[in-house]
Amino acid sequence: MKVLFIDDHNMLRESLSLALQNQIMDFEFLQASSGKEAEAALLKNADCSVLLLDLRIGNENGLSLLAGLRKIRGDIRTLVCTAFCEPLVVENAMKMNIQGFISKTSDLYEIATALRTVAQGKEYFCAEAVSVMKANYAKIATGLADSSDRTTELFAKYKTLSKKEREIFELLSKKVDPADIAAKLGKSIKTVENQRTAIYAKMNIHDRLEIVEAGKILGVSEI
Repeated sequence: MKVLFIDDHNMLRESLSLALQNQIMDFEFLQASSGKEAEAALLKNADCSVLLLDLRIGNENGLSLLAGLRKIRGDIRTLVCTAFCEPLVVENAMKMNIQGFISKTSDLYEIATALRTVAQGKEYFCAEAVSVMKANYAKIATGLADSSDRTTELFAKYKTLSKKEREIFELLSKKVDPADIAAKLGKSIKTVENQRTAIYAKMNIHDRLEIVEAGKILGVSEI
């Protein structure tokens, strides 16, 4: 079975491919360091059935890259392997109907297990991804559940924001001033300030420093 490993860090990609090859000897690992290389590899290898995909390929977004690769192979199965496991990062990956999500901090055995599982037509999600899935489909998505986990608690509260509030939250957490947000979204400054107040109340945030920190915890900078 052929696996295309897409990652722009050459040493990591080459060493992990070799290590996985020793763990899963019936797999053949193709490699690509960019979207262009990945497209060429798929066009040349029609029997490649699995992608092992990082979410940041140089200046390219891995999920945008995935959309393009699916135009070549619509049925290709995808295991995301990334250093970014914040809730919003995981959620965006889930929206692409991936078959697996694993952290680069996982040990070799777990990555190999995840890859084999996805290759067999099943799904494999690491603990961080499972937590996001539970938050999306359980009571915690409405903020009704208690949690001592700061990340889980913040994500639950984020899920209570409206679509417009999420847009403003993400801009505020990236240190964009209300006046610039108003200009960008075509709103009045007063409207933006009112929505900021609502966001602070829903997420139990008190000032600009806290909203920037909340954005880092949730992974706003990576979405």
